[in-house]
Amino acid sequence: MADPWTRRDLLLGGLTRLRRRLAERVDAPPLPLPVRPPGSLPETAFLATCERCHACISACPNHCLAEITGCGEPLDHTPRMAFVDGYCERTRACAEACPSGALQRQVEGRAADPGVAAVIAEWCLNQAGFAMCLSCQEHCPEHAIDLRHLGLPTVQTTRCTGCGACCFVCPTTPRAIEVIGGERLAPRPPA
Repeated sequence: MADPWTRRDLLLGGLTRLRRRLAERVDAPPLPLPVRPPGSLPETAFLATCERCHACISACPNHCLAEITGCGEPLDHTPRMAFVDGYCERTRACAEACPSGALQRQVEGRAADPGVAAVIAEWCLNQAGFAMCLSCQEHCPEHAIDLRHLGLPTVQTTRCTGCGACCFVCPTTPRAIEVIGGERLAPRPPA
């Protein structure tokens, strides 16, 4: 492992080298199941019910939904959360626009959450040892991210709603924090 970077290293191209090093990683984790919009039916029922009309994608005011392509049937042309142009503020506009009922309008608790955030420590700037990034913690509307353990983000899964604000602001490529699908989640305690 290389020595920790100094401020001089950072100023002389350290971020460029870090970005290149992170982009060259071939041991990326496998892609999880797609993260569906809030209030989605369980995956099997969702795939059977979704009409692939893209009404939910068009209706999203924050532009955080995208179409899945290139994965083959039955996933292609279904919506997924993509925190590139925004994050989910849970306006329910997507569910209101859904003609098939694949997105439920009246859902509470964990069933309404798209997923939960998960940290990929080796991609985090804080793990590199030369920077203290607070982006995910500062932008989390639920205050579900702590930076206690060696400065690495820790997600309080009981508070996280999977809105993707942390993903949207993460400065690394690939992102050091992602939302994983909601079907793996335990019920969230009542607020």
